[in-house]
Amino acid sequence: MSETPAKALRLQKILSQMGMASRREAEEWIENGEVTLNGQVAKLGDQALPGVDHVKVRGKLIQWQNSPRQVVVAVYKPRGLLADRPQDQIIDRDTVYDLIRTVKERVYPVGRLDSDTEGLMLLTNHGDLKARLTKGKYEIERRYMVKVDGHMIEKKLRRLNHGVPVEGKKVALKEIRFTKQLDGKEWLVAITTEPQNRMIRKVFEAVGHPVDKVRLEGIGPITIKGLKRGEFRYLSPSEIEELEVLVGLKKKSPAQAAREIAVAAATAKPRGPRPRKKMVSKFKR
Repeated sequence: MSETPAKALRLQKILSQMGMASRREAEEWIENGEVTLNGQVAKLGDQALPGVDHVKVRGKLIQWQNSPRQVVVAVYKPRGLLADRPQDQIIDRDTVYDLIRTVKERVYPVGRLDSDTEGLMLLTNHGDLKARLTKGKYEIERRYMVKVDGHMIEKKLRRLNHGVPVEGKKVALKEIRFTKQLDGKEWLVAITTEPQNRMIRKVFEAVGHPVDKVRLEGIGPITIKGLKRGEFRYLSPSEIEELEVLVGLKKKSPAQAAREIAVAAATAKPRGPRPRKKMVSKFKR
């Protein structure tokens, strides 16, 4: 039986399928002259034949893959590693890609963790999912463990909860709570929907408490639980679907909705007479 011949596809669709960007982002790259097709600056509407035509993005030749399956890889990035390959090839630094050499699919980082931050990194070839997970409008929670200099007073915690000005905009933490107090330092849990990683450092600096250490422990329902530093795992199809539902790429399946109802019923507290409420500060140590 003869093989089905490859079909020419629009460039933005190719780049999206390879996980490099969403289709809209790929269109912007093309409009900005960042994509070339067989040595010529590409334009919207151009098509390429996978495995035959030469397509470059910002001067880098893309490597063709034969209908790759869409995957998401969760990595526990140690402190000191770069989150992506450096643009300057002269720089010789270990990156998160050194941890996933056995991953056959060509995957790209979902956002960035600076080299001084450790914790959860997601990499994927699912372009639309990658794009939406890095946009603040989808309000995906990111849970950090943060070690700050000094001991924070309640007034400053309230400021962080209501929002502080950072780089011309107001940034607020969705939740913040103490976990451990040390000599001259303090560990806190901070939850934000702000996708920019270094923003978590900047909000604490804005209230006079520089960050000593940061660990990203979770993105939405995905956590580093079960992973040691330097380890990775593939997300299951149900976990990928859960992320797709969160960012509006899919609707909840009947099975997923049933699971959520069952979990809610199992964890629901029995009803009884309501006790009289006590006024307790949300930020009490």
